[in-house]
Amino acid sequence: MSIVLEVSNLAKSFKDKKIFEGISFDLRENEIISILGPSGCGKTTLLNSISGIDDDFAGKIITNTSSVRRIDNFSYSQQKDLLIPWKNVLDNAVFGLEISGTKKDESYPKALSLMSDFKLEGIGNKFPHQLSGGMRQRVSLIRSFLLERPILLLDEPFGSLDSITREDLQDWLLDILKKFRMSSIFVTHDINEAIKISDRIIVMSSNPGKIVKEIKIATINDEEKLSLYRKIKNSLEVLDG
Repeated sequence: MSIVLEVSNLAKSFKDKKIFEGISFDLRENEIISILGPSGCGKTTLLNSISGIDDDFAGKIITNTSSVRRIDNFSYSQQKDLLIPWKNVLDNAVFGLEISGTKKDESYPKALSLMSDFKLEGIGNKFPHQLSGGMRQRVSLIRSFLLERPILLLDEPFGSLDSITREDLQDWLLDILKKFRMSSIFVTHDINEAIKISDRIIVMSSNPGKIVKEIKIATINDEEKLSLYRKIKNSLEVLDG
């Protein structure tokens, strides 16, 4: 698989405080990488730097895609779904396309064609306050997918959901990412979530954030998953302590 993103020796400071430093990794075509680490290690700030939201950093970010502008390589879905209260599901779904200049006679059919994949069929006229937390996240994610950018950044998109909904969405998201052959970086605090979703896991320390471990997830059985869970948990406890 070809490399779509190269992050080289990335460092970020705010005033006199180092947020992270020496961050280097690559992302391959159709690969899912999870980033784990203690609170405050700079995971969200790292995604902001990679995406182009924040350009105040040292190091290099290289995208090997057809998009000229770096920011056009990424769609970004956050823990807070950022749905617009007065827009219905369909209009929220196409909002990113609308901002980019796509007309509704083109954006609506695109969104409607994906409603089934995103388990949103039949609710296009509902408003955000009428939706469950899981449905709201699906609307947020369809908005990101409709932009058709090669790399999807996910910042704890399921962090505020109950455990049953969260597990259901993990299975669904994994199927969607594989079906649409997307490359993704997934930030999470949940070790089991990272093991379930990822091809690779990056573990970060804090003060400042650094990569301390990189783990490749092969096809593993339940016993191996438990062993890996304990290994990662012990690493995070050491870093947190």
